Amino acid sequence: MGYWWKGKILRTIQFNIEDPFGFYADRIRAEDLVSLAKKVNANTLIVFARDAWGRVFYSNSKVYPRHPNSRLDVEELVRRARDEGIRVIVMTDHTANRFIYRRHPGWAQKTRDGEVIVLEHYPVREKVRDPHWPQICINSPAFETYFLPEAREAIEKLDPDGVLLDSFRYMPDPPRACYCRYCRLRFKLERGLDLPEVDDMEDESFREAWDWRYHVVVDSIKKLRDAVKEAKEDTFFFYNSHPVGWAGRGTIVAERAREYLDAVFAEASETDVLTVMMLPMVTKLSRAAIGDDREVLVSRNLFYNLRTVQSATPYAVKQGIRSIVASGGHPIATIFSSQYFEDPRALDALAEVYSEIERIEGKIAGAEPIRYIGILYSSDTHEKAYWDKPHFYTSEIEGFAMIAFHKHLPWEFISTKDLEKAGRYDVLIAPDTVVLSDDEEELLRRYVEDGGFLVATHDFGTMRPDFTYRHALAIEDVLGATYEGVFFFGYVYIDLAFDPEIYEEFWRGMPRSIVLGDFSTAFTKERFEPRLGELVRARPTTGRPIAMGRLGRSAYGYEYTLGRSTPAPDSTLNMAAAILGGSGRGRTLYYSVRLGAHYSRLGHPDYAELLMRPLFKLSRRPKAWSDAPDTVQVEYFAKGDSVGAHLVNLTFNERILSTVTGPSKQALPPYHPSYNVHPPRTLVPVGPFNVYLPRPAEGRLRVYDAVSGDDLEYEVDDGTVKITIRSLKEYMVPVVEPRG
Repeated sequence: MGYWWKGKILRTIQFNIEDPFGFYADRIRAEDLVSLAKKVNANTLIVFARDAWGRVFYSNSKVYPRHPNSRLDVEELVRRARDEGIRVIVMTDHTANRFIYRRHPGWAQKTRDGEVIVLEHYPVREKVRDPHWPQICINSPAFETYFLPEAREAIEKLDPDGVLLDSFRYMPDPPRACYCRYCRLRFKLERGLDLPEVDDMEDESFREAWDWRYHVVVDSIKKLRDAVKEAKEDTFFFYNSHPVGWAGRGTIVAERAREYLDAVFAEASETDVLTVMMLPMVTKLSRAAIGDDREVLVSRNLFYNLRTVQSATPYAVKQGIRSIVASGGHPIATIFSSQYFEDPRALDALAEVYSEIERIEGKIAGAEPIRYIGILYSSDTHEKAYWDKPHFYTSEIEGFAMIAFHKHLPWEFISTKDLEKAGRYDVLIAPDTVVLSDDEEELLRRYVEDGGFLVATHDFGTMRPDFTYRHALAIEDVLGATYEGVFFFGYVYIDLAFDPEIYEEFWRGMPRSIVLGDFSTAFTKERFEPRLGELVRARPTTGRPIAMGRLGRSAYGYEYTLGRSTPAPDSTLNMAAAILGGSGRGRTLYYSVRLGAHYSRLGHPDYAELLMRPLFKLSRRPKAWSDAPDTVQVEYFAKGDSVGAHLVNLTFNERILSTVTGPSKQALPPYHPSYNVHPPRTLVPVGPFNVYLPRPAEGRLRVYDAVSGDDLEYEVDDGTVKITIRSLKEYMVPVVEPRG
């Protein structure tokens, strides 16, 4: 079937009317939203069919009351928008629903202690009473009585182009996992166990319940999808995964439900308080979760941080939207009714960037990324090895993504579900991939034997998905190392100078040793950050060690900030920190430490060099690269007989100005607040630099910027087109294609 969204970039604006009293609802009509979409050059609108208070924005619903103050009729909106060539997606089945809760409080999700689970942000010590956004349990009668009829009615009555399950949540995280009587009964019937009274993955009922809760939400998504598709087969059906929220659990849901989804919505509301890596991270991670041939939509709020009445700065809007598109996503610009009426300045920036995207759509829509590095994402590792501390795993994958981003190497995420496609990548990085099945282990072995370059770190493959241990690393014979457990140090060192010849070959110009570990920001019971300075006891067998482990002289440092500083290095251990191995036509590089987590946390170039030196020396050269400053996002693509690159300038003023260092017994009054986050205000043009792309065809070429249409300077050498960028202001898309 030819779906309407194929081959397009969805330029979406999401308009939310979201307060219990309808402060602005009486001023918003269908024609106003169509005019808004036209003003910003959007081709898609997202609106509520039903809000979290259980009111609908259309007439004659058989399921819910109409919003009493709203003049918006979504049925009219769909007709008017379609006349203008604008698609409308409606948000339905929000699991927050005050209307249902007031009628049936027993249908709400409940904690183990019986407290209602809410979506709203209560202070942690405030008791939940008469919540605005109570979460309704999808195991309760509400699913058949309200949620399924709601989805069918939205399609049959409104005839929208798509349905978004917005904030459709049922998560396993304690202490917010549901223990209502319907959950207890269904779990007992389906798994033969009582819901657990402890939060411990060593407990069988807890382990079963964790997996079962994912089954429940995926099963519910399937039933809603079937209802929607039965009503209108080509309805665009997708789910809000919020890949950074709820400990990243929504990404796991998207991966498990991928066969039922046309797309996933990666809500990225945290982007104002995280690094500029967040938008590329969540876009590419969501693409890996949802799989090939499905779409990823990513949000950039038009407001700043949580300040829904205040416009984000123009650079935050424009560069955020461009970063999403460059990463392979479709942008969603989100605005609330308060901002629309009180401070709509961000709409001007959105109109500018959406017009630009429409102008170059033919060059970039449907393009495939040029691949070099694939970063393996293991949901089993996230959920089983790091279920209670997922940030330990996320920081490791994020660090390698940051290295590739800063070094301008082509990179994507790849799910372990798609490991048979690993051959598309010259380099495959498995960051602390603790959990691997026997089949996945064999796929990795085959990847190496077929000529791939595998980089693995730390507890690589030591556990199987059934929670049993290998008591070994995965493919140990290929890595050329043997596993003997883990040293749980606060600080260790990587010794680069243990062998003068190896130092000269790989590490010349670098320090003799590099510290691993850092102080704890909590600083309550431990002086160092837990698990950061761990060292796997990896003894070389057939592999060649190119760095060794080294101890610190003490548990913590005495210099400068005594107790919080780093200890000096001591003796070298008979344990490798980095080992070269291989099999068949391929090579392996194993690090016994959390290399990615260190780059994610500290960003020091030494950690990047520990990867880049052996990688550039031993792996195949990437097909595309750049020597741009690391504040430029460079994403490479191929489409038909052309190749190109997105260049997004992220050289801003300082955005994150301070962070928490944690308390100590040395009592000092604060000098300034620990929270200082500023928006992008100033953008600094950069250049000159070069972008290198593979030559797409023989004969004469045209090399130009798709945004401006201007021809660019270039040279061709040995199948590579070197493009010189004299000055990058905000955004360029150099394209190389045969000259007609």
